[in-house]
Amino acid sequence: MSKAALIIVFNHRYDKNIPVLEKMYAGRFSDIWFLVPFYDGDHPRVIPVYESSNYFQSYFAQGYHRFAAADTTHYIFLGDDCILHPSVNETNLATQTGLPDDTDFIPGIIEFHKLEKDSWWHTFKGIDFFRNRKGAEIKNELPSREEALQRFAAHGIDVMPLSRRNIFGKTNISRKGLPQWLRARYHYNYRWKQFKQNGKLEMPYPVAGAYSDIVIVTAGTIKAFCRYCGIMAAAGLFVEIAIPTALLLSAKKIAQEKDLLLKGKALWTAADISDVETAHGRSLSHLMDHFPGTQLYYHPVKLSRWTNDL
Repeated sequence: MSKAALIIVFNHRYDKNIPVLEKMYAGRFSDIWFLVPFYDGDHPRVIPVYESSNYFQSYFAQGYHRFAAADTTHYIFLGDDCILHPSVNETNLATQTGLPDDTDFIPGIIEFHKLEKDSWWHTFKGIDFFRNRKGAEIKNELPSREEALQRFAAHGIDVMPLSRRNIFGKTNISRKGLPQWLRARYHYNYRWKQFKQNGKLEMPYPVAGAYSDIVIVTAGTIKAFCRYCGIMAAAGLFVEIAIPTALLLSAKKIAQEKDLLLKGKALWTAADISDVETAHGRSLSHLMDHFPGTQLYYHPVKLSRWTNDL
């Protein structure tokens, strides 16, 4: 029988959200934990964590020995502003979402060599993997580059050399674009010169990107996943590179959102957020009662802007 634990991740400390989230999920999950930075209260289910939100994968490693349990089959890591479909609970996670047995989940994986028109400005942090933060001796703590490439390939993920456009997008010599153009030239031609081969840049270590406000990790993966997350936090690897990379290195099987029955809804713009708030009158009760049937989550939902009428 499956049993999912819910681990709610706070990028920033906001204690007022804890009782709201408890009320929202208490009838559905018996094992709920809160990872809250710098917490100094006495709530028994809050695990204090200590790291920048840019590396919140560290929270997973710090909390592991508290939330790991022998009877837990799945660990749902959920941002405190990411609201899960109200039909999903600790026993029906797999059947409601269509998540296959023994399979981990992340919404979608970014392969950096496929970025052309729209680059991702965090890509360069993957190139600087071993130089982002000094003082962390991690190379011997990770699989070798060759082994990591094999693990990525087992999930159908390629790691190919990058062009300047893959990293920086289209840059031009205009008054507005000149600083970005100069930065791209400096990094690509000088700072990363050692990684260049045949006009492209070889990643020093395999990495990928992903939207990481919801991740589901199975019992068989959780220990290695959290360990890799801690290692990558020590190295200063940006969280939305570290989490998918740690999962690719530790999981046997990974499903993405495209593989599930339920699909998430990311609210990318202020207009998107406003539309959802208006549709539900900023009532959490109305949101829960009228949650779209085929939708896995909404993100972000800033609870401080909503009426807690659950």
